[in-house]
Amino acid sequence: MDALSVIKDHGIIPVLGLKDPETAPQVAAALRAGGLPLLEVTMRAPLAMDCLKAIKAADPDMLVGAGTILHTQQVDQAKAAGADFIVAPGFNPAVVKHCQEVGLPVVPGCITPTEIEAGLALGLTTFKFFPSEAMNGMATIKQLCGPYGNIQFIPTAGITMDNLENYLSSDKIAAVGGSFMAPSAMVDAQDWAGITALCKKAVDKSLGFTLAHVGINGESKDEGLGAAEWFNHCFGWPVKEGGRSNFAATYVECCNQRFPGKFGHIGVFTLSMRRALAYFRAHGIATREEFKNVNAKGELVAVYLEEEVGGFAVHIVKKS
Repeated sequence: MDALSVIKDHGIIPVLGLKDPETAPQVAAALRAGGLPLLEVTMRAPLAMDCLKAIKAADPDMLVGAGTILHTQQVDQAKAAGADFIVAPGFNPAVVKHCQEVGLPVVPGCITPTEIEAGLALGLTTFKFFPSEAMNGMATIKQLCGPYGNIQFIPTAGITMDNLENYLSSDKIAAVGGSFMAPSAMVDAQDWAGITALCKKAVDKSLGFTLAHVGINGESKDEGLGAAEWFNHCFGWPVKEGGRSNFAATYVECCNQRFPGKFGHIGVFTLSMRRALAYFRAHGIATREEFKNVNAKGELVAVYLEEEVGGFAVHIVKKS
């Protein structure tokens, strides 16, 4: 499996300081049940490597990374234990090069232009941003991405359920890392159901599914514009005229032609098309490839789901 692709598909990495190899697989199972089939085990506890090994033995398909890697010997130990990727708190060229030599994806910590350029020179484009909140979080990340347009960050430290969406609404964020979905108190109490519930909540927040608008099919420009003007007359919603459709405020899209859906469509926002599509694939929800929109950069910004509900198609839209 391509570790970085899996990480970006989910947008959240549980970063856990596991101590007990006996219960480590149960922690992983609780994460998977909540929609997060991946985690990073930090190498801070004496039995952390054993925890990683136990998880991979119990669930070989779980994507498990070794975190807080400080030297090349730890890289070899992590690879032997079954690690799928390596995370380092800082940028150590020896660690990065050794990971590349042994075929392990690596995400080193980089918080300065000098470190970023050193990483780029080694072919890296995804970096850990640590400690995120202490380094002013998204404000600093946006400044760093200014001159380096092709990079992404994985912020950790200070990420919570409350600020999760602030990070994951940016395309400069590959994923976020933290223990907010599996706090140590819950792990110690073996509250697997509680961890699963928090994971589901985090996944929901990372997707950010909210109602965008309701679309009404029309047969002509006159009909579409007339419908938008009707909403303006009734509710005072301003009309924004367009080529294929017209909006009444942002609430109703009055189409000038027939689009998918017997009557029209329901638009649903998402914070990330990539994460949304990965979520749909995992849940057996098909999309209609013939009806998708891309922007000038070639990025997917809208797609219809295959199934219709009550005569309405469902239209997923990237929230800007």
